[in-house]
Amino acid sequence: MLLTGQPSPPLTRRQLLARSTGVAGAFAGAGVLSACGSGATTAGETAAIPVAAGSQINVDVATSERALIARYTATISAFAQLAPSLEPLLRQHEEHLAATGVEVPDPPAQTPPSDLSTAIAALRQAELTAALERRESCLLASEPDFVRTLTFIAASEASHVAALKTVGRNL
Repeated sequence: MLLTGQPSPPLTRRQLLARSTGVAGAFAGAGVLSACGSGATTAGETAAIPVAAGSQINVDVATSERALIARYTATISAFAQLAPSLEPLLRQHEEHLAATGVEVPDPPAQTPPSDLSTAIAALRQAELTAALERRESCLLASEPDFVRTLTFIAASEASHVAALKTVGRNL
Protein backbone atom coordinates (compact mmCIF):
# COMPACT_ATOMS: atom_id res chain seq x y z
CA MET A 1 0.00 0.00 0.00
CA LEU A 2 1.44 3.35 -1.00
CA LEU A 3 1.26 6.04 1.65
CA THR A 4 2.91 8.78 -0.36
CA GLY A 5 -0.24 9.81 -2.18
CA GLN A 6 1.22 8.48 -5.40
CA PRO A 7 -1.05 6.36 -7.59
CA SER A 8 -0.20 2.71 -7.54
CA PRO A 9 1.39 1.29 -10.69
CA PRO A 10 -0.90 -0.74 -12.96
CA LEU A 11 -1.00 -4.47 -12.34
CA THR A 12 0.67 -6.76 -14.79
CA ARG A 13 -1.34 -9.61 -16.29
CA ARG A 14 0.65 -12.05 -14.14
CA GLN A 15 -0.16 -10.09 -10.95
CA LEU A 16 -3.84 -9.92 -11.87
CA LEU A 17 -3.99 -13.66 -12.50
CA ALA A 18 -2.12 -14.38 -9.25
CA ARG A 19 -4.58 -12.27 -7.28
CA SER A 20 -7.57 -13.98 -8.86
CA THR A 21 -7.32 -16.83 -6.35
CA GLY A 22 -7.94 -14.61 -3.32
CA VAL A 23 -10.59 -12.19 -2.14
CA ALA A 24 -9.17 -9.49 -4.38
CA GLY A 25 -9.58 -11.90 -7.27
CA ALA A 26 -13.22 -12.43 -6.37
CA PHE A 27 -13.82 -8.70 -6.60
CA ALA A 28 -11.73 -8.40 -9.76
CA GLY A 29 -13.61 -11.33 -11.28
CA ALA A 30 -16.91 -9.72 -10.35
CA GLY A 31 -15.75 -6.49 -11.96
CA VAL A 32 -14.74 -8.26 -15.14
CA LEU A 33 -17.99 -10.20 -15.14
CA SER A 34 -19.99 -7.02 -14.73
CA ALA A 35 -18.04 -5.64 -17.66
CA CYS A 36 -19.29 -8.68 -19.55
CA GLY A 37 -22.88 -7.69 -18.75
CA SER A 38 -25.18 -6.64 -21.53
CA GLY A 39 -26.62 -3.58 -19.81
CA ALA A 40 -29.94 -4.59 -21.36
CA THR A 41 -31.94 -4.31 -18.15
CA THR A 42 -33.06 -1.13 -16.50
CA ALA A 43 -33.56 -0.31 -12.83
CA GLY A 44 -36.10 -2.62 -11.21
CA GLU A 45 -36.10 -4.95 -14.21
CA THR A 46 -34.63 -8.43 -14.18
CA ALA A 47 -33.59 -10.55 -17.10
CA ALA A 48 -34.08 -14.28 -17.20
CA ILE A 49 -30.77 -15.80 -18.22
CA PRO A 50 -30.87 -19.51 -18.91
CA VAL A 51 -28.14 -21.45 -17.15
CA ALA A 52 -26.51 -23.92 -19.50
CA ALA A 53 -24.90 -27.11 -18.37
CA GLY A 54 -21.24 -26.43 -17.57
CA SER A 55 -19.95 -29.24 -19.71
CA GLN A 56 -21.76 -27.92 -22.80
CA ILE A 57 -20.24 -24.48 -22.28
CA ASN A 58 -16.80 -26.10 -22.02
CA VAL A 59 -17.40 -27.94 -25.30
CA ASP A 60 -18.64 -24.77 -27.00
CA VAL A 61 -15.65 -22.76 -25.82
CA ALA A 62 -13.23 -25.54 -26.77
CA THR A 63 -14.79 -25.82 -30.24
CA SER A 64 -14.50 -22.06 -30.74
CA GLU A 65 -10.89 -22.03 -29.56
CA ARG A 66 -10.02 -24.98 -31.81
CA ALA A 67 -11.51 -23.06 -34.77
CA LEU A 68 -9.45 -19.97 -33.90
CA ILE A 69 -6.31 -22.11 -33.65
CA ALA A 70 -7.04 -23.57 -37.11
CA ARG A 71 -7.67 -20.09 -38.54
CA TYR A 72 -4.41 -18.72 -37.11
CA THR A 73 -2.44 -21.77 -38.25
CA ALA A 74 -3.79 -21.47 -41.80
CA THR A 75 -3.10 -17.72 -41.90
CA ILE A 76 0.47 -18.19 -40.65
CA SER A 77 1.01 -20.90 -43.25
CA ALA A 78 -0.25 -18.62 -46.02
CA PHE A 79 1.57 -15.49 -44.80
CA ALA A 80 4.82 -16.54 -43.11
CA GLN A 81 5.79 -12.89 -42.63
CA LEU A 82 2.96 -12.60 -40.09
CA ALA A 83 4.29 -15.41 -37.88
CA PRO A 84 6.15 -13.15 -35.40
CA SER A 85 2.96 -11.17 -34.78
CA LEU A 86 0.43 -14.00 -34.88
CA GLU A 87 2.21 -16.84 -33.08
CA PRO A 88 1.88 -15.25 -29.61
CA LEU A 89 -1.87 -14.90 -30.17
CA LEU A 90 -2.02 -18.49 -31.42
CA ARG A 91 -0.26 -19.68 -28.25
CA GLN A 92 -2.79 -17.85 -26.10
CA HIS A 93 -5.62 -19.64 -27.89
CA GLU A 94 -3.88 -22.94 -27.22
CA GLU A 95 -3.82 -21.96 -23.53
CA HIS A 96 -7.51 -21.07 -23.69
CA LEU A 97 -8.28 -24.47 -25.19
CA ALA A 98 -6.29 -26.20 -22.46
CA ALA A 99 -8.19 -24.22 -19.80
CA THR A 100 -11.48 -25.73 -20.96
CA GLY A 101 -10.27 -29.21 -20.10
CA VAL A 102 -12.10 -30.58 -23.12
CA GLU A 103 -10.77 -32.32 -26.22
CA VAL A 104 -12.66 -31.52 -29.40
CA PRO A 105 -11.89 -32.54 -32.98
CA ASP A 106 -10.17 -30.21 -35.41
CA PRO A 107 -12.57 -28.24 -37.60
CA PRO A 108 -12.55 -28.72 -41.36
CA ALA A 109 -9.52 -27.21 -43.07
CA GLN A 110 -9.81 -23.49 -43.72
CA THR A 111 -8.24 -21.45 -46.47
CA PRO A 112 -7.52 -17.87 -45.45
CA PRO A 113 -8.23 -15.02 -47.85
CA SER A 114 -5.46 -14.62 -50.43
CA ASP A 115 -4.99 -10.91 -49.66
CA LEU A 116 -2.90 -10.13 -46.57
CA SER A 117 -5.03 -7.25 -45.30
CA THR A 118 -8.22 -9.25 -45.86
CA ALA A 119 -6.72 -12.20 -43.98
CA ILE A 120 -5.88 -9.96 -41.02
CA ALA A 121 -9.36 -8.44 -41.12
CA ALA A 122 -10.85 -11.95 -41.09
CA LEU A 123 -8.80 -12.81 -38.00
CA ARG A 124 -9.94 -9.59 -36.33
CA GLN A 125 -13.57 -10.43 -37.06
CA ALA A 126 -13.11 -13.98 -35.75
CA GLU A 127 -11.59 -12.59 -32.53
CA LEU A 128 -14.45 -10.12 -32.11
CA THR A 129 -16.99 -12.90 -32.60
CA ALA A 130 -15.13 -15.10 -30.11
CA ALA A 131 -14.96 -12.31 -27.52
CA LEU A 132 -18.72 -11.79 -27.82
CA GLU A 133 -19.33 -15.53 -27.56
CA ARG A 134 -17.19 -15.70 -24.40
CA ARG A 135 -19.21 -12.81 -22.98
CA GLU A 136 -22.35 -14.87 -23.45
CA SER A 137 -20.59 -17.90 -21.97
CA CYS A 138 -19.77 -15.81 -18.88
CA LEU A 139 -23.45 -15.10 -18.41
CA LEU A 140 -24.51 -18.72 -18.88
CA ALA A 141 -21.88 -20.47 -16.78
CA SER A 142 -22.65 -21.22 -13.15
CA GLU A 143 -19.31 -22.44 -11.74
CA PRO A 144 -17.52 -19.38 -10.28
CA ASP A 145 -14.01 -20.54 -11.17
CA PHE A 146 -15.04 -21.28 -14.74
CA VAL A 147 -16.79 -17.91 -15.01
CA ARG A 148 -13.52 -16.29 -13.91
CA THR A 149 -11.62 -18.28 -16.55
CA LEU A 150 -14.14 -17.26 -19.21
CA THR A 151 -13.81 -13.58 -18.28
CA PHE A 152 -10.04 -13.78 -18.72
CA ILE A 153 -10.48 -15.55 -22.07
CA ALA A 154 -13.01 -12.92 -23.18
CA ALA A 155 -10.64 -10.13 -22.18
CA SER A 156 -7.76 -11.83 -23.98
CA GLU A 157 -9.76 -12.21 -27.17
CA ALA A 158 -10.91 -8.59 -27.00
CA SER A 159 -7.26 -7.54 -26.65
CA HIS A 160 -6.45 -9.63 -29.74
CA VAL A 161 -8.91 -7.51 -31.74
CA ALA A 162 -6.92 -4.42 -30.78
CA ALA A 163 -3.55 -6.12 -31.38
CA LEU A 164 -4.58 -7.24 -34.85
CA LYS A 165 -5.23 -3.61 -35.85
CA THR A 166 -1.48 -3.04 -35.87
CA VAL A 167 -0.48 -6.32 -37.55
CA GLY A 168 0.62 -5.87 -41.12
CA ARG A 169 1.15 -2.12 -40.92
CA ASN A 170 4.92 -2.47 -40.91
CA LEU A 171 5.15 -5.09 -43.66
